[in-house]
Amino acid sequence: MKKTFTILNAVMVAATMTVCVCYYQFGGLELKGLTSFGFVLVSIVNLVYAVKSKVSSLKFPIALTVGLILCMAADIALELNFMAGAIIFAAGHIFYFVAYCCRAKFKAKDAVPIAIFFAFSAMIITLIPILDFGSLLMEIIGLVYAFIISSMTGKSISNFIRERGTVNALLMIGSTMFFFSDLMLLFYTFGGAPDITNALCLFNYYPAQCVLAYSIFAFAKNSQSVK
Repeated sequence: MKKTFTILNAVMVAATMTVCVCYYQFGGLELKGLTSFGFVLVSIVNLVYAVKSKVSSLKFPIALTVGLILCMAADIALELNFMAGAIIFAAGHIFYFVAYCCRAKFKAKDAVPIAIFFAFSAMIITLIPILDFGSLLMEIIGLVYAFIISSMTGKSISNFIRERGTVNALLMIGSTMFFFSDLMLLFYTFGGAPDITNALCLFNYYPAQCVLAYSIFAFAKNSQSVK
C-alpha cells in the first residue's frame, strides 16, 4: 500500500506543477482552480492513507486538509474579490496553525519566531514607500493578515526546533515558502513590482501547498514505523 501511495503522490504533485506552468503561461480561472485542486487532491489521498494506516489521531491531517481546501477556495475567490480571498486565506492559515498545535501544544517560546516574522512583515507593510494599499483600513487588514500567516510560519519553525523530524521539516519548508510567496504577492499587487515577483509567488506557492499536503503522507508513514 505504501508503494502505491508513494507513486500516487509523485504523479499528483507532478501533474499539479505541470498545470501550474500552464496557468502561469496562459492564465485563466479554470487553470488556476485546477492547479489548486491538485494540492487538495494530494491531501485527500494522503488523508485516506492515514485512515487506512489507522494512525492514533487524525486531528493533524484533518485540520491540515481543511486548511488546504480553504486555500483552494481562496485562490478562486481572490480572482473575484480580493478582500474575500484574503479572508478565506486567513482562515486557511488558522487551520494550519491549529494543525501545527496538534503536533505540539502552543508554548510561550513559540511566540519568539512568530514575533520575528510579524515584526519583519509589519516593517515591510508600514515602511516600504512603494507599497500603496489605497487606504488605512486596507493597511490594517494587511497587518492582521501578516500576524496570522506569521503565527502559522513561526509555529512551524518552533515545532521543528522542538522535534527535528521529517514531518516538522516538511511543515517548516512549506510554511516558509508560503510566507515568501505572499511577500512576493504583496509587492506585485500593491507595489507594482515586475512580473518576476508574480512568477516567484506562483512557483513558491504551489510547491509549498504540495509539500504541506505531502506531510500528511509522511505523518502516516511515521505513525506506522512507530507501531
